Amino acid sequence: MAFLRWCSAGERPVRRVAPCCLLLAAVALLSACNEMQYYSQSVRGHLYVLDQAQDIEQLLAEGKLDAAVRDKLVLVTQAREFAGERLALSFNDSYTQYVDLQRDYVVQNLYAAPEFSTQLYSWCYPVIGCANYRGYFDTAMLQRYRDELEKQGYETYVAHVTAYSTLGWFPDPVLNTFVALPDYRLVGLVFHELAHQQLYIDGDTAFNESFATAVEQAGLEQFYASGNDADQLVQYRAYRARVNALVRLAAEGREALDSIYQQPVTEEEKRQQKAEVIERLDRRYAALTNSAASSPSTAPSAIFNNARLGAMAAYHQYVPAFLHILASHNRNFPAFYAHVSALGELAPEKREQCLLLWAEAGESATTQMPTWCSG
Repeated sequence: MAFLRWCSAGERPVRRVAPCCLLLAAVALLSACNEMQYYSQSVRGHLYVLDQAQDIEQLLAEGKLDAAVRDKLVLVTQAREFAGERLALSFNDSYTQYVDLQRDYVVQNLYAAPEFSTQLYSWCYPVIGCANYRGYFDTAMLQRYRDELEKQGYETYVAHVTAYSTLGWFPDPVLNTFVALPDYRLVGLVFHELAHQQLYIDGDTAFNESFATAVEQAGLEQFYASGNDADQLVQYRAYRARVNALVRLAAEGREALDSIYQQPVTEEEKRQQKAEVIERLDRRYAALTNSAASSPSTAPSAIFNNARLGAMAAYHQYVPAFLHILASHNRNFPAFYAHVSALGELAPEKREQCLLLWAEAGESATTQMPTWCSG
């Protein structure tokens, strides 16, 4: 509306709209149209998922399911009950329905970051606030927007997402996209997504994802410590060790790149130093995952770029802090949630400061914390 006031400025309004105002109006309308198209594909995609949903209890009673799928759905039911009874998670009817989408992912998340920063681009949405990713059901629309961002100089990364949370607005179903995961990862995913329904802070992706990951990790340890399957706990810890190694690698790379970006040198010098760091990261990643990294000469950032490093940080940045807070409450989950909820009400700068203090101080640091941070 501001451009309308600017165009009609003067002692009296004019009947003929200036060309500049027509252009601004067209740009504003196009922008609004693009946003409506984005939200329209989001709504259509989610409603399609809900429309395909079938009640799990009924499916199990009919006895027509593939045996492997049946066993996984039984496990999800057990994980859901455990989440409510032992992890004190509050949630709706999520994971009581099953959907087979006939593909291996449900949505694609787009991440973006500037050429000389690992700080992720942020998008803002109605109701849920801002986040450092943009989810798409429509692949063609995603690619058009990705091309647009890259033309503006952003680096991008697209992740195929097997599950997402509607934060309690709708019952989230079990999807074929994740039901075939190893048991420990399937149980962990249920805990992770239900944690988002428990607590979500507008505009702080790193806080939200790290919190959910911490609940996932602590919940899995408790789930398998209860005697459900000791071998799964062994497999889970080995998996966690691999993930932690990759997270450390990404953190080291992000720190090295941030240091380069802050140097008072030319952009060309920054690009050269950046390419060297990326090449080392790619090779180390290939060694850790036993995969063949693409040749740096043909794909300068075959695996990592600013956007992917930023995305990895978002899911793991504060996990140690949240685990330390949980331990300080003797794994009392309601007390933990109350503490974390209070942190979520702090200003973003104080919230980050508090989590960094918890990450450094360890599990029994309550007395060393500022009063506004100790919960």
